[in-house]
Amino acid sequence: MKRGTTALPRVAAIWALVTLTGCASNAATVATPTPRPTTQPPAAGAPPAGASQDSATGGRGGGQGAAAPRAYSRVITSDATTKTGLFKVHKVGERLFFEIPRREMGKELLVAQRTNAGGAMTGGGNSNRVVTFNREGNRVMLRLQSFAVRADSSSAVYQAVNAMNYAPIIAALNVESWGPDSAAVVDVTRLFTTNIAEFVGVPAIQADRSYVDSFVALPENVNIIATQTGTAPPAAAPAGGGGRGGAAGAQTVSMQISWSWYKLPENKMRPRLHDNRVGLGSISYIDYSRSDHEAKTLRYIRRYRLEKQNPNAAMSDPQKKIIFYVDRATPAWLVPHVIQGINDWEPAYREAGFSNAIEGRLAPTPQEDPNFSLVDARHSVIYWRPSETENANGGQVVDPRTGEIIKAEVQMFHNVMNLLRNWYFIQVSPLDPRAQSLPLPDSLMGRLVRYVVAHEVGHAIGFPHNMKASSQYPADSVRSATFLRRMGGHVSTLMDYSRFNYVAQPEDNIPVDLLVPGIGPYDKFAIMWQNKPIPGARTPEDEWPTLNTWSRMQDTIPWLRWSTSSATADPFDLTEAVGDQDAVKSSTLAMKNLERVASSLLRIAERPGQDYSLLTELYGNTVSQWGRYNNHVAALIGGAETQERYGTGPRFTPLSEARQKEAVRYLNDVAFRVPAMFTNREILTRIEQEGVVNRIRAAQAGVLGSLLSAARLGRLVDYEAIIGTTGNAYTIAEYLGDLRNGVWSELSAGNPRVDVYRRNLQRAYLDAAERTLNPPEAAPAAGGGGGGGAAATPPRSTDARAILRGELFEIQRSAQGAANRTSDAVTRLHLRDINLEIQRILDPRD
Repeated sequence: MKRGTTALPRVAAIWALVTLTGCASNAATVATPTPRPTTQPPAAGAPPAGASQDSATGGRGGGQGAAAPRAYSRVITSDATTKTGLFKVHKVGERLFFEIPRREMGKELLVAQRTNAGGAMTGGGNSNRVVTFNREGNRVMLRLQSFAVRADSSSAVYQAVNAMNYAPIIAALNVESWGPDSAAVVDVTRLFTTNIAEFVGVPAIQADRSYVDSFVALPENVNIIATQTGTAPPAAAPAGGGGRGGAAGAQTVSMQISWSWYKLPENKMRPRLHDNRVGLGSISYIDYSRSDHEAKTLRYIRRYRLEKQNPNAAMSDPQKKIIFYVDRATPAWLVPHVIQGINDWEPAYREAGFSNAIEGRLAPTPQEDPNFSLVDARHSVIYWRPSETENANGGQVVDPRTGEIIKAEVQMFHNVMNLLRNWYFIQVSPLDPRAQSLPLPDSLMGRLVRYVVAHEVGHAIGFPHNMKASSQYPADSVRSATFLRRMGGHVSTLMDYSRFNYVAQPEDNIPVDLLVPGIGPYDKFAIMWQNKPIPGARTPEDEWPTLNTWSRMQDTIPWLRWSTSSATADPFDLTEAVGDQDAVKSSTLAMKNLERVASSLLRIAERPGQDYSLLTELYGNTVSQWGRYNNHVAALIGGAETQERYGTGPRFTPLSEARQKEAVRYLNDVAFRVPAMFTNREILTRIEQEGVVNRIRAAQAGVLGSLLSAARLGRLVDYEAIIGTTGNAYTIAEYLGDLRNGVWSELSAGNPRVDVYRRNLQRAYLDAAERTLNPPEAAPAAGGGGGGGAAATPPRSTDARAILRGELFEIQRSAQGAANRTSDAVTRLHLRDINLEIQRILDPRD
């Protein structure tokens, strides 16, 4: 959809509300319609002045066609259950009524919708939107608000922006009666029990089997829970749901859905400008009333509203602290560890001048607080999900006007513990005696869960990942207990995927508590940048000189840096890495630990009376880890070191020829030679009848596919052009020659012999080369042709294509000669097959 349509900013505004991984302004926002004034409050049951007495359903403003309101006592009868809060809520039989005061008409309400079924926050009826109630005669319009385009009300463009931002009507609700002060009494039952798109939690809702369960009215919000019943294809049905026996066709699905209606603050938080040099989530909008000579997109960071109790103190408790409530579904033995994972962030907030800023608490019981709900829009929470998913995630719901975090959420899926066991055992069991037998002790698993909770809380408070951090410490330093203690761990932030310190060696005697990352210097820096008050600043622009000074600290302190926003191939911005400032050294050390792990597999995982599923799983994880270490090194080739800068120098520096050649040597020696630890007959004969050859091939093919990708070869051509022939560029011709010497080394032997693993490696090389030389045609866009689509094939670098074809000619020539010299029949057949494959690749036929 093209820029300028009303749909684009509206969708963008909705998605700006919630981020998982992981968001403004004193400028005027688009005004929302307000209710028409009345000369005096009507008596209960009477319409306000000017309202029609004989309206019926279906008309527009002025009550035309809408049913006439009835007396209050006839609508809200003596049988009603009434609760009073943000506005009154009544339940009369199966009907639910909102009694909306005139003062709340046109006010922005955040509606946080969740599925009460242990499902993920994204999907299954989970969404967040801002709405307003607006009176039109005898009807109340529920409108969806957008904030993605704005203009100052005094500007010439304001009316045009206002029209562009015209709020769609979700539902038109007849006024059933009038309460005191022109309060409109509307029946909202169908919002929760019919197929109104913005309130659907299950597909194809059937109203006769959907109903409102319960409701709570509180001073700042109203919470509703309803059961929705609908139909869904078998694949979309929840686990354990209906449709047993594998019957085809639609299945019945019933879920409890909750909606928390929260009134956004009328006193808006002052937003803080976003900076690409610092890893913080953000919201964005286009302000058309600015003087810039472009449609300027403004970005503001996502953060909690932290205000000091004592504004003049260097350190003060906040007026309102951040509280994360821990789901009571969390296993009791893990609750202290989960709470500690939240509290681990408390010292970081001290860098911003806030003491006791964040706290974890076990959620109250219904007896302690009958109105408490984890899905309440006011509460930040840690959910514990009964799920086989080996994962966790975190995000936040924000005020789209300012970026203020309203509700932060972390989901801990129960089976993340299996993932943690495998990570810890495969990476650092040689360094921790507690991990040299399975299962891990509860105390260790609790510490690992605490680590994941702290990471996900980082997302929830506004931080995206920072994969740059694992390259900021030298490999030798992460082997020093003194260094690790001083820096808080082997990586400068919890927001990297740096996992556990696999670079350290047993002889380093690293205390086991330092094998797990903790809050690091980057975390403290980012919390400071996000939250520290800036005295004297009145607007976001007033804050910028100070913010810029803080960001410039990265120029001299590398561990304060964040990932470069537009970098595509920074070898120091990797996932699952430790010590990748020197990936060759770190991966060499890591391989030593991996060999120790492999030698322990049979002792640890073979158990009389139990099957071999554990051994199979751990062996597969060991091979996968080997592949990761190799890929960390492969990233050096055609890579450029990056640093985000704002007008202060180069952002991209191609790696030297020496570093790239060192990486190729490592890969030729390690990645393309199958270690004996993976061909252990004692293990293989226990876990599978077949598959080891293809498993090794898959790991090596992944590396080769990356090494011969069009993107990597294209970067080498680019860097050669930038650096010039007199520089230290690693030319594409030199690189492919070095790679050929490693993958095809047998071809130069007097009597060549190629074993099964190397044969598979060489075939994988040809497969990768073919994908680059003869990429498949792109699938046509749905709905046929049309401008603006992707090209049928990606663009090709002329030099890369020519030189790669030349490499295949050279391999073909060498293979022909080697086939004539070898005395091994299988090798001869393999090399003849290689010759035919190269011919086919170089001259593909339909």
